[in-house]
Amino acid sequence: MTYRKATTRGWLVVVAAAVIVNVGYGTIFYSFGVLLGEGAAAGEFGRGTLSAAFGLGVVVSAALALPVGALCDAKGPKRVFLFGAVAGAAGLAAFSQAEMSWQIFAAWAFLLGPAMACVFYEPAYVAVDQWFDGPKGRPIGVLTVVAGLSATVFVPLAQWLVEREGWRGATLSLGAVLLVVVGSLSLLVVRDRPRPEARTEKLNPSGAFASILEGIHSADRVFWLVSGAFFLGLTATWAMLFHQVAYMQDLGFPAGGVAAAVGVAGLLSLPARFLLPALGDRVSPTALVAATFGLLALSGVVLLEAHAWWRVQLYVGLFGVAFGSVLPLRALVMSRRFGGALYGRLMGLQQTGLALAMAAGPFAAGALRDATGSYFAPWLGAVVLFVAAVPAILAVRAASPRG
Repeated sequence: MTYRKATTRGWLVVVAAAVIVNVGYGTIFYSFGVLLGEGAAAGEFGRGTLSAAFGLGVVVSAALALPVGALCDAKGPKRVFLFGAVAGAAGLAAFSQAEMSWQIFAAWAFLLGPAMACVFYEPAYVAVDQWFDGPKGRPIGVLTVVAGLSATVFVPLAQWLVEREGWRGATLSLGAVLLVVVGSLSLLVVRDRPRPEARTEKLNPSGAFASILEGIHSADRVFWLVSGAFFLGLTATWAMLFHQVAYMQDLGFPAGGVAAAVGVAGLLSLPARFLLPALGDRVSPTALVAATFGLLALSGVVLLEAHAWWRVQLYVGLFGVAFGSVLPLRALVMSRRFGGALYGRLMGLQQTGLALAMAAGPFAAGALRDATGSYFAPWLGAVVLFVAAVPAILAVRAASPRG
């Protein structure tokens, strides 16, 4: 295969994909965390119900990850991003009008779950792999730096909208942002560049099924080791991300100050989002992942039952520096071993399992919090999972010379 030199168009696609992921995460994920706080949707439906609905959406996105990856391999991510903009905006609009719990579950199952599969990181990583050969640390770093501003922008924005318009008006406004920004970038900036060896694949039912099977058959022992390590780490990461606003409010910290602190954590994540993937082009990315999981475990210990602002600030510093590098380092580990025509399918196959982790973490944390009346048990559980993920990812390094 010929070397694909980085082009201006390639970098434009990377930046557009980064903004798409930023807005996708911001409107669907980070803003939903704000709705779990006092005076928002949790006051009407309960944190357990909302967490379960979100978890259902993540399960749906998991079921769609492999076919979405196959479509991106064969045709590119443009139409995937566009569909995600429309489905996500419709889902947020439906959620904003919900009066009964089943309506929330339906919005997440049929609209927001598919949207997550289309506007979160996986299609964007495929775009990077298709536009760049050779080392991918820099474009992955740029992608995640821009996308990493999502919490910084959308947590305070969502809190402001909730206070100004109520949670229903805020959710509707966020859906409009998703539709306009992601839809415009998908139509005007994103360009598809599937690899020649994948471009000829047919997307009729039999061809799509064969394409998916090819991805599954390409998974080897290293693939499953990587997947297991990140399953542990992402279960803990998403539990913390999803519930950190509500946890700090439970500890007695004011909503405005908590929203600002989470926004600062997003800013602090920016250097690591670029530097660690770029460093991973020179050193073992799995070693960097192990260090990241260790730092995240330490951040969880710092916030556990905290009642002083200095501990919140220390948590923000440690968590902020580390959490943003988890997903780009995963993409780098996978591209080091599995980059090429099957990359989207293998990322989708892996994401099928990891999405279950992302659903299980928030759901378990919410259920435990409702059952015990405290976030102590779920927060401590997240710390234990981070600790367990360290030897798991180091096993990948021992098993693969390219790890």
